[in-house]
Formats: sequence, C-alpha cells, structure tokens
Amino acid sequence: MARNYTVNTRIAKPVAEVFDAVVSSDKLTRYFTNSSSGDLIEGAIIKWRWDNYGELPVVVKNIVDQQRIELSIDSSVWKKTANEAYDVAIVFEFEALEDGGTLLSISEEGWQTDADGLKGSHENCSGWTRMAVCLKAWIEHGISLR
Repeated sequence: MARNYTVNTRIAKPVAEVFDAVVSSDKLTRYFTNSSSGDLIEGAIIKWRWDNYGELPVVVKNIVDQQRIELSIDSSVWKKTANEAYDVAIVFEFEALEDGGTLLSISEEGWQTDADGLKGSHENCSGWTRMAVCLKAWIEHGISLR
C-alpha cells in the first residue's frame, strides 16, 4: 500500500530514548496526549485522550524495538470519515544518525482520496507533525508546547 504522506523530524537524542518516549504512556502524556490507557504493546488497543478531541483508540499492530511502530486507527471512530469506516495505518520509523541523534519518520497509509479521506489525511498529517515537534522540544529541552 502506498503511503499518503511522511513527516520527518531530527531529534538530538539516541534512538532508544526517542523510541521510549513514544511507547511509554507516562512520557507520551508529557508532550502529546492528555492521557493514555497504557504503554504501546504489540496486540493492545490503547485509548489516547485529548481534552479537545476526546478519547480515541489505537490498535498496536507491530513493534520492532527501537526501529518501527505500526498502529491502526478506524477512520470513522476517529471522526474523519462520515460515510465509510476503514483502517488507516500509522508507521513510526526510528533511524540512528551518525551524530548520535535520531531521524523520526511518521507516515500514514490507507486514506481514501475522496473529500473526507483527503481532509482526514491532512488533519492527521498536521497532528503528527505537531506531535513530532512537541516530542523534539520536550525530549531535547524539557519544554512542553502543549
């Protein structure tokens, strides 16, 4: 399946630290969600909550330690599509850089190309970009941008 988009962010921390900041619910709530029902563990359904969006489930499809996280969301449950529900894959990739930093890439695939799908894809692209920037600020400098 072709990716709808990919956003990249260079983070000046080792892969292990960046990876942990994404899978750990305690750390995730410091820069991204208001709450999380648990750590990202393969096969789990985790509920992320934001004060302004409500509680939304993510399915943890696959985890390759310090390399890749694959999640799935339901387009309708995430209030992105009105007439059709389908799964959208979210892929986090972690690449170790020569200087000891990490290149974090976040992609989505599976969005339809109708008006709802394009709008949902664009909204999520913006959301994942914000997540990556907030993670960078928090993990590098201890600054919360929320």
